[in-house]
Amino acid sequence: MTRVLILAHCGPGILTVARSCRRQGVELHLLHVSRGKNRCRSCSVGATDVAIFSPDLIGTPPGIDTLAKHAARIGATALIAFCDNELVWLAEHRQAFEPSCKVLVQSSVSLSQLLSKCYQLEIARKVGFQVLPTFLLVEAGDADRVPDSAFPLVLRPNCAEDVKPYFKVRLTKSRVQLQDFLQELQFVRSPIIAQPFMDLPNLIIHGVRSTDGRVLASRSYFVSHKFEGVSLSIEPHPLPEQMEHMCLEFVRQAGVTGCYHFEFLFSPEKKLAYFLEINIRMSGITDKVTKLGFDEPSLLLQAYRAIPHAPMFQETNRSRVVNKRTLLRHILWAARGKLTELDYPSVSPLRHILYSCRDLLLAKDSVFDWRDLRGSFWVHLGQR
Repeated sequence: MTRVLILAHCGPGILTVARSCRRQGVELHLLHVSRGKNRCRSCSVGATDVAIFSPDLIGTPPGIDTLAKHAARIGATALIAFCDNELVWLAEHRQAFEPSCKVLVQSSVSLSQLLSKCYQLEIARKVGFQVLPTFLLVEAGDADRVPDSAFPLVLRPNCAEDVKPYFKVRLTKSRVQLQDFLQELQFVRSPIIAQPFMDLPNLIIHGVRSTDGRVLASRSYFVSHKFEGVSLSIEPHPLPEQMEHMCLEFVRQAGVTGCYHFEFLFSPEKKLAYFLEINIRMSGITDKVTKLGFDEPSLLLQAYRAIPHAPMFQETNRSRVVNKRTLLRHILWAARGKLTELDYPSVSPLRHILYSCRDLLLAKDSVFDWRDLRGSFWVHLGQR
């Protein structure tokens, strides 16, 4: 029997993997990364057992030893993780688990390269993607090289661990703001990427590529609403043929295997997409795309031959999928006037509230499932 061991933090992603494994007849064992109590103990009927794994062990030899012993004890045949640093760590030490337990991640060398957004932009240009004007910044003086016409700027670190304090995305509206922000950083080991702010929705392309180079499935989704830098709602969108070819060439050149998802800024009127980044893992919207029929966890297992096959992609009649717990937080933030320019679309707080109220009533929830009430309430009641 296939036994999957997953190293992950609490969240809808765990629930999605557990349910997917249950549908495939796969036994799932969860290691919950936490210093506190086992909040995932009753996360889903799909999880066989749940144990605690201290985050202090990640990246250490004792951590690999503990993980390998646990995998051997339960007879795990596959090991997966959600976070970039954990995936690189496992890829670097796959010999501690294989051949009895496959580590479902590409080589540590290629994965580490792809964690650099500068490297991603280089490949994106080669394969023909549209890329926004890009400025690489390290110190406050570099702000002088940015033309006035480029402001406001969106800043993102090249690699998460190369900047302190860490930030995911930051908007600066003027040269003075940019200089002040760069001066506040404690260290910058690789350039910060700065690109002009574009008030546009996102297009996300999810795919899964097998170890023999075949793309098992690929689908695109339109993000009409964004909150806190992530997708608040998604809906299926036709995948432009030219973009599909460029995505396939990108993952081929980068040696990607397993799950991946591209993120673009997208102008529906101009039919123009600007490359932002690619992530080589399951994503924060794995629960949403799986609800729309793209069974990402099962396809990941198939990509590494941990299971013989995954279900064919099942088109659904659902036009929009949301996490309704996140919608409630979005409504609260809008009511308190805490939304920013990065929360799309650029409309009044009242309009944001009306959009989310509409989706509370009409959109499909990515979490709720009558066949797994335990997991549904676990997520929506705060993962207690």
